Amino acid sequence: MPVLVRHRAPMTQAQYDESAPALTALLKQQPGFVVHVAYEDAGGFVVAEVWETQEQHDTWFEANVKPNIPVEITQETVELHSVHTP
Repeated sequence: MPVLVRHRAPMTQAQYDESAPALTALLKQQPGFVVHVAYEDAGGFVVAEVWETQEQHDTWFEANVKPNIPVEITQETVELHSVHTP
């Protein structure tokens, strides 16, 4: 089942811009990855991603994000009914 995972971290846009290029290049090659968006709001910096399954996201996150982003990241997962891409 497709999922939307929102990651919230106490980081700035500049910190995201510094770490994102290398991770994004790898992310685009991951099985199950659909889309990645990033934005800042009142609670900090948010990265939201859509994945084909929660397991695919978790495998990616544990192996690539967690070891490379030195701040605490909270996550919220939403099961999606439908995803349409071009």
